Amino acid sequence: MEKQPSVRVAWTPADVAALAGQDLSRSLCVAIDVLRATSTLTTALANGATAIIPAAELDEARQLHAANPGALLCGERHGLPPDGFDLGNSPREFTRARVAGRLIVHTTTNGTRAVRACATAAETVIGCFLNISAVADRIRARASDIDCLVLACAGTFEDFSMEDALFAGALVEHLGWRHPIRSLWAGRTGPLEMALGLTRNGRRLKELGLREDILFCAQIDTTPILGTVNARGQIAA
Repeated sequence: MEKQPSVRVAWTPADVAALAGQDLSRSLCVAIDVLRATSTLTTALANGATAIIPAAELDEARQLHAANPGALLCGERHGLPPDGFDLGNSPREFTRARVAGRLIVHTTTNGTRAVRACATAAETVIGCFLNISAVADRIRARASDIDCLVLACAGTFEDFSMEDALFAGALVEHLGWRHPIRSLWAGRTGPLEMALGLTRNGRRLKELGLREDILFCAQIDTTPILGTVNARGQIAA
């Protein structure tokens, strides 16, 4: 019988930030920012990006970009690309023509901070609906040698985000494991794109004219690519 580690959900950015000071050496962390950072990172890797350096702050991102000639500087603040950035945080921008063979420096309001907060975990993977089966497969493969699965929901600014919790519930459902968060996924109504569009982030993206990003991020299992954080703190497939 498959071992089920304990399942812990970091619901808010404050919960996620607190992970940085904890012993996660026997934990596998899933960084989750469905709208849109982890969907974008997964898409970049699926389209041939060599690696991604997550940066928490804009100044750090610009310094990392300057230190890595040829890298693409990408990300967002308040949903839009900052001045001087090569790409924003829309997964639709990260086409094979733009990112294949390129190193990416990436910073977002919440998503990249969630990745960084999990730095001491035994393993950190990048999760979204686009690669949910690949995430579940990795968790199953590691289940016997971890004590805890940590679902790090990046949130919206400083608040809980429903879309990240929905993914967390869908992932636990996919695994067939026990945790109350499954009820969020089981209780949804209508198509996934509608559920995502009703969230705070979804409404904001529609106000910015980025409804197509919601539709993109609502796709399930479009890629087997799984991003993991390596010893250098970079995300690679």
